[in-house]
Amino acid sequence: MQKSIPRFSIIIPTLNNEHDIDAFFTSFEKQTFNKNGIEIIAADGGSTDKTVLLFKNRGVRVINNPYKLAEPGIHLGMEAGRADILMILALDNFLDGKDALAKISNIYENQDVYAAVLKHNSKPTYSLFTKYHNTFTDPFNHFINGYASNTRTFHKIYKTIFKSDEYDIYDFKSRDEVPMMSFSQGFTIRGTYKRKKKDMFDDITPVIDIIKSGKKIAYIHSISVFHDTNRDYKQFIRKQRWATENALSAKNYGIAYRAADLSLLQRMRMYVWPIYSLSIVLPTLRGLYGFLIDREKMWLFHPIECFLCGYANAVQVIEHLRAKMGNIQTISRK
Repeated sequence: MQKSIPRFSIIIPTLNNEHDIDAFFTSFEKQTFNKNGIEIIAADGGSTDKTVLLFKNRGVRVINNPYKLAEPGIHLGMEAGRADILMILALDNFLDGKDALAKISNIYENQDVYAAVLKHNSKPTYSLFTKYHNTFTDPFNHFINGYASNTRTFHKIYKTIFKSDEYDIYDFKSRDEVPMMSFSQGFTIRGTYKRKKKDMFDDITPVIDIIKSGKKIAYIHSISVFHDTNRDYKQFIRKQRWATENALSAKNYGIAYRAADLSLLQRMRMYVWPIYSLSIVLPTLRGLYGFLIDREKMWLFHPIECFLCGYANAVQVIEHLRAKMGNIQTISRK
């Protein structure tokens, strides 16, 4: 007898995550959705701890990710998915509510919905860095994209073409600014989707392509996903330095890779960012203005986030130039 197609393929990129698995499954297994309608695929980047063993003990299908990084792992997981809805979750993502998958499944009964993104939220115990990120995004991308940087504020900039108590759909072509949405943290899409291999290392470019194709992406504001992305300022700075190095090295992912897709205003803001972030005064004024207009208290943390991000950018630029000069001197001696 032929097996029925599962409703969800849950795709999890992993690398040495043995300490995160129990907490993830303790939360995920509370979902009331029929477990026979779920397949879980772990795209593992070569873990040397017990990650693979722990997954297999739970009946998870483990596939090899020779690229190690999360994004190509997600790409490979999506190719392997057999369900009619593909869902991307990291091991530090926790769905809020026992009926999250059931609600998402119902929303996909609307044939106009091709993909959907959840509301990013924070638990009270999360750091201010994580709360800022879940409210806006990181300060660099927040500065570049403005209200287009987070699903919470899409209604302020894009035309709403469908609105309900559970989800909204926006016309992302109603403005030149490209919205910032990524294949991460609970993003779902129909199983018929085929991702371009050339974009397998970038998490935002595929979403931009979906928008260009005219397909509808729903913002499910009735379902939250908790994501503890920055546990302290040290982790925040490490991530910002890593992103800066990717841009300087012209990797096939990150802001440099997708800059051509941005509007002229968004590209101009990229060059203004260093002055803005390190000025202290400008982020402070913007934070106060944002707090008064939006009544969002995380705006008050904006100046600190911006300065630390600008600092991390500057340190990495210096480190990059120093390494480049060292390589040139080494070559010249040969």
